[in-house]
Amino acid sequence: MRKALVAAVSLGLLASIANSASAAGAFGQDKNPPKNTATPELPRCDRALGTAAIQEPENRWWVGLGLSSPEALLKLFAARSGCLRIVDRNGGLAMRNQEAELGRGGDLQRNSNVGRGQVAAADFFLIPDIANSNSNSGGNALGGIAGGLIGGRLGALAGGINTRRAEAQTLITLVNARTTEQVYVAEGVAKKTDVSFGIGGGAGGWGGFAGAAGGGYANTDIGKVITAAYFNAFIDLVGYMQRQQPGAIQAAAPIQAYSIKVAAQLRATPSPTAKLVRNFDAGDMVYPTGQKNGVWWEVDDETGNRGWVSSALITAR
Repeated sequence: MRKALVAAVSLGLLASIANSASAAGAFGQDKNPPKNTATPELPRCDRALGTAAIQEPENRWWVGLGLSSPEALLKLFAARSGCLRIVDRNGGLAMRNQEAELGRGGDLQRNSNVGRGQVAAADFFLIPDIANSNSNSGGNALGGIAGGLIGGRLGALAGGINTRRAEAQTLITLVNARTTEQVYVAEGVAKKTDVSFGIGGGAGGWGGFAGAAGGGYANTDIGKVITAAYFNAFIDLVGYMQRQQPGAIQAAAPIQAYSIKVAAQLRATPSPTAKLVRNFDAGDMVYPTGQKNGVWWEVDDETGNRGWVSSALITAR
């Protein structure tokens, strides 16, 4: 009886120690667990929060793991959630330019409607990356081997992956496409546990995205973990964007600059006979206020003078 009691107490202590170790976090011995160690459901948006282009980071950390670019993962998350429209600035843009060139050469059929002024603008750039973390505490961290494979700054950045324990800490940087301001850095953490691979791998979680993305993400534990970590980071990103006023980030961008095409006049009111405010030389810059009256646009010059100019005499820079 006594032996049975001692065994029961011992098992309880072991369970307590295991739970404490799990709560220490995916990287190091942090007292507070990192974000999103358990994977929630993919958010759903009734309408897109903006249009984004995906830019690969300079350090192609995925090459050393035999994976493809995480761009495919972000495209899948965006499409299935409905939260972001994605414009393809890589292969898709190159093929579109080729099609437009065929049109300019007269090779396309009539009414093909491929030409200038049709490419959708990106509101944001998304940059997927791996966090810099001191994760190599006895494990085979990618940062320890990537320097020999690829070299450069990658070894420092890729500390956010531990291949031995199958852990990953990912980042998605949100950049304002108009100002290039870094608006937010979303974070996602995942590791090979019953929680992240079981519940999180369900129909509403990250399960299925690894296989759909291809590029090796479904073939290894670390590939699956990275998929789950980016899934968590995407949820963090959408949560941030949903907390902003609709269109607020886009609207906060400065007014686009225009330049004067030929010598012109700035008038006090939208009329060619109105009081002259100043003369413009070709190449002078003006900033439309958004007010329009027929062909006349209200603009500010670089010194703060405000008036009206014919829109036929200005062009976007």
